Amino acid sequence: MRIWSLLEGPVINLLMGSVLAYAAFSLLGEYRKRFMANPKAAMSAEVLMLAITSSGGPGYLAAFLLAGSVLCFLLAAFTLLFNLSSYFGVLH
Repeated sequence: MRIWSLLEGPVINLLMGSVLAYAAFSLLGEYRKRFMANPKAAMSAEVLMLAITSSGGPGYLAAFLLAGSVLCFLLAAFTLLFNLSSYFGVLH
C-alpha cells in the first residue's frame, strides 16, 4: 500500500494531462481538415499555430489546454522520478 501512496500523485497528474490533451485535440478539428487536404504542408508547427490562431476562441483554449497538459506530464514525470528514488533509497 505504501507504493501506491507514492504513485498516486503522478498517476493523477498523468490522467489530468491526458484529459487536457484530449480536450485540446478535440478542439483542433480545423487542423485535421488541413492535414487531410495536404499532409506535407500541414506537418509543421507553423500550420498548427495558424490553425490555433485562425479558429479564434476555441483555438486559444486548445493552446491553453495543450500547455496545461504538457505541464501536467512534466510534473508527473518529475514527481514519479522523485518518489521512486526516495522509495528505493537513492535520496535520504
